[in-house]
Amino acid sequence: MKKLATIFFCLFLLCGCSTSHLKDGEESVVKFEDGGISAQELYEKLKETYGADVLITLIDTELLSREYSEDNDEKIYINQVISSLKEEWKDDFESKLQQVYGVKTEKEMEEYVRLSYRRNNWRTKYAESLVNDTQIDDYYKDHLVGDMEASHILISSKATSSMSEDEKKAAEDKALETAKEVIEKLNNGSKFEDLAKEYSDDAANKDNGGKLSSFNDRSNFDENFLEAAISQEVGKYSSTPVKSQFGYHIILKTKQADKPELKDVKDSIISKIAQDMISEDTNFGAKSLLGLREKYGIKITDSDLEKSYNKLYGL
Repeated sequence: MKKLATIFFCLFLLCGCSTSHLKDGEESVVKFEDGGISAQELYEKLKETYGADVLITLIDTELLSREYSEDNDEKIYINQVISSLKEEWKDDFESKLQQVYGVKTEKEMEEYVRLSYRRNNWRTKYAESLVNDTQIDDYYKDHLVGDMEASHILISSKATSSMSEDEKKAAEDKALETAKEVIEKLNNGSKFEDLAKEYSDDAANKDNGGKLSSFNDRSNFDENFLEAAISQEVGKYSSTPVKSQFGYHIILKTKQADKPELKDVKDSIISKIAQDMISEDTNFGAKSLLGLREKYGIKITDSDLEKSYNKLYGL
């Protein structure tokens, strides 16, 4: 927390600037009639309790200030967070800051949010730096296709978790039969758009005739659905129902563009791989900050703090 960082920094100053001394020559923060509490004692106790956490905050604040300068996006983000908290907490804003975040003032909260924002930006930047050419080539080959446009009619099974296995199978069979009936109606000349409005269980798209947004990334769709869409001839609809995790689809493919050049989509591929890397590893944020500190070659010279730091990160 920023408050703890301030305490820690002030103690460094105190140890060097106090003019009040105890009998043994140590600078004091409290004096009794006989003896007192030295700045060194207070420092050691705070170091033991908060040291590693405070040190990490100080380190990251400094290093990230070298990586990033305040820009308009950062200002907007900080203002949005502060405004949202003020709206939520109203007259309790300052007391809630203390309770929830351990900071006393709006300015300290701004610094807290700034550090969080920059850490998140660094996490993404670090992940993108780890993406290699092989990953990019594989993703391009395995996941990207030319822009496609399609409509679909989804027939979902009405099976529920409370049903017996026989009841679930019966519901599944009924959905399949309904999908086959829809295809038969298409074969007999019914309009795809009309059948989508009548039969489709895709509430988001049924009223516009089952039309889907343009897509070109395999990772965003059910694999069975996408493979069927890719192999479907433009202007044709599925001759048999396509099974997916959502039910049975009848797919009408309306457009298929050529696959884009790698150079035109490379940046978006890197971003996608990086985001997958982050989402698949709950410890990636911590790893990215270790990478930041390694980049700048930090070395903790206090042995106690070094031990606490290593323990915190399992080093």
